[in-house]
Amino acid sequence: MEEVKKTFEDLDFIHVIQSLVINHIPPYLLEQIKGRSWDVDRFLKLAPVLLFNNSTYIWVLTTDKNIIKGVLWSVIDVLSEKLNVIAFSIDEEYEDGSLEKARDFLREFINDFNEKQTGIQLKEKINWVTSEPELLEAIGGQQPKTILIEV
Repeated sequence: MEEVKKTFEDLDFIHVIQSLVINHIPPYLLEQIKGRSWDVDRFLKLAPVLLFNNSTYIWVLTTDKNIIKGVLWSVIDVLSEKLNVIAFSIDEEYEDGSLEKARDFLREFINDFNEKQTGIQLKEKINWVTSEPELLEAIGGQQPKTILIEV
């Protein structure tokens, strides 16, 4: 019997609204995020606080058997009216084309968000925190004129 190749399209984005779900994210998905400036244990501990913030959106990517194979964490900057991706991680068996698909999902989210009467109209451009800008440049990302510098 031939093995069926798994693809990103096999996964569903589930918006996390309860911190209990955060505890089911496999630790390797958080630990494999390169260049992260936050501690995995602290993220798990503060999940209820993160989810209480109406500007924070966390999604898990699940199989048809509800196994978590990815996580996407973003925050709305209400002043710039932009969506900022803090973290995106996907199991390696699903990573082919995953950045494009995550970008497309977020653009759809922005369109849906903008249809609501929130007083905020998110811009199309998405800010993405990364230690590997070349990956995002490969899917049409551009480095902004300003950069974030730690002092």
